[in-house]
Amino acid sequence: MKNFISAFKELFLTLAGIINAFGVVVFLAPVNLYDSGISGTSMLISQETPEWCSLSLILILLNIPLFLLGLKREGLKFTVYAIY
Repeated sequence: MKNFISAFKELFLTLAGIINAFGVVVFLAPVNLYDSGISGTSMLISQETPEWCSLSLILILLNIPLFLLGLKREGLKFTVYAIY
């Protein structure tokens, strides 16, 4: 039962990430409407940088320090769960 709940959580967290990515790419980025936090900062930077510097690349680059900080402060279990 515990594995089922874990798989259920991972499924819904993955689905939430897909919905969020869809919303940013389809609705926010084309009309230059910025979200808050890392995603909004990434959108702003991607519009002011060359074409090869895509929104997804900037999102990854800005999230790496946060990932490492979470790994250092909270540990591996929390950080891996936060990815999903």
